[in-house]
Amino acid sequence: MAAAVEPGLPSKTALAVEVRRATDCRDPNPKLRSPDYFAEKFIGPHEREAFKSALLLLPDIPKDVLDLDWDTMVRRVGAGGAMNVHTARTRYFDEALQEALRDGARQVVVLGAGFDSRAYRFRKELGSARFFEVDYGPTQEYKRRRLKEILGSVPDHVRFIAMDFTKDDLLTELRKGGYSENEKSFFIWEGVFAYLPEPAVKSTLHFVRDHSPTGSRLAFNYPLDRDPVLNNPHSLFAIWGEPRIFGLPADGTVEFLRKEGLDTISDVSLKDLVKKYELPIAGQTNEGRYCLARVPAKP
Repeated sequence: MAAAVEPGLPSKTALAVEVRRATDCRDPNPKLRSPDYFAEKFIGPHEREAFKSALLLLPDIPKDVLDLDWDTMVRRVGAGGAMNVHTARTRYFDEALQEALRDGARQVVVLGAGFDSRAYRFRKELGSARFFEVDYGPTQEYKRRRLKEILGSVPDHVRFIAMDFTKDDLLTELRKGGYSENEKSFFIWEGVFAYLPEPAVKSTLHFVRDHSPTGSRLAFNYPLDRDPVLNNPHSLFAIWGEPRIFGLPADGTVEFLRKEGLDTISDVSLKDLVKKYELPIAGQTNEGRYCLARVPAKP
């Protein structure tokens, strides 16, 4: 996947997700609107051109979607559908972050941060907690430039950790940024699981298990192993050079995590989230799931 990230440009999937977030934030209905109001700030003129020129086009999103008003977008894209998937996803991870902070987390680590905006949207709630954004170097450099353009400077409480999940050692890189193994931590692993080979997935789980104290939490989403997009050379993600390659069986997540040394707090489907947040996602067939795990007491 790292080879697919072009110098001077963000990951294609990171940009595509941010376009989703930006459009979902325009919904006039506050009950359906994405809470990620920062998303559209990341989409400047250069990002618009990158989106169009790279043909970052999901089946239900036209290239000029960023130039459409809400009513026109609904007419062209259709209400519901995949439009609210990322709203559900954003709300899930937002809530998990807020719960972890209330539970005493002193460090937040976003694994595969992309254009994640939680360090900026939840600045007040974070208090003195340290915030680490981990991602490929090219994507991070691009994001740092955008933050300087948007905010004037990169906030002091954010530490950027550049690494390749398939090659670099996470502990070594995080320590460079001041990460402490003794501070209760919260890990956000949003939209990354599917792109990693199984050994890299397990290595990340082992990091959380071995290098954060009891009670630390990990929130992540993952596809089911029967998802037809996985290891499909004709999928849009494979065409972008960022194929999805790994998933879990529908009834095997708790056992998978147990074998890797983590307890499962909750494991819910996209349909569960759609029902919880009362979002209209007509005809949605995505069977992705959302899991919250916890580091158990050390033996």
